[in-house]
Amino acid sequence: MGNDVTPLEWGRLLVGPYPPLFYAEIALRILMLLALLLLVVHILGKRGQQNLSPMQQLLMVALGSAAGDVMLYPEISIGYAAMVLVGVTGLTIVIEKSANHSRKFRDYLESRPCVLVQDGEIDLATLKRERTTRRELYAILRQNGARALSQVELAILEVTGEITVVLNDSKPEKRDLIDYLRVPGGKDSPAAVKPGVPV
Repeated sequence: MGNDVTPLEWGRLLVGPYPPLFYAEIALRILMLLALLLLVVHILGKRGQQNLSPMQQLLMVALGSAAGDVMLYPEISIGYAAMVLVGVTGLTIVIEKSANHSRKFRDYLESRPCVLVQDGEIDLATLKRERTTRRELYAILRQNGARALSQVELAILEVTGEITVVLNDSKPEKRDLIDYLRVPGGKDSPAAVKPGVPV
């Protein structure tokens, strides 16, 4: 804190240290940055408007930081922000195009889809490596219409973080993905979990 700052100065806290006309400049900066961000979204294409890859998530963080700073701080020019926005976007596009030509590079950037459940069997090692709990997995399976693990042909953790669930046509005798919420059972099955005990 600088020596020229007076603590609990309400005018500085509520209005700010700059002349009132700076509010008009902030409004102008917001409009200009919004137009620039819309251009970036257009460049990224439709895929950038849906589930983001890890690289695109990093891009969004960088864009948000650059846009937020230039909207508030008078010493940061629109030109600086434009250079950051265009530069980071361009670099991201170059990296993603390079990744399309090298599978190893793509796997390093975005990892690979991995199978969490196959033919009703949970891959516990993969579940642990991906830091996903059984409770989270069971919730996703139920949201996709599964009543039992035996119905789950495949559950795949995609690079976007979404879990794709493929169900078979079997009619399960047990509804272990539902019953475990209220029925105590064996130690290693979904039905094992007693009410009130986290999975």
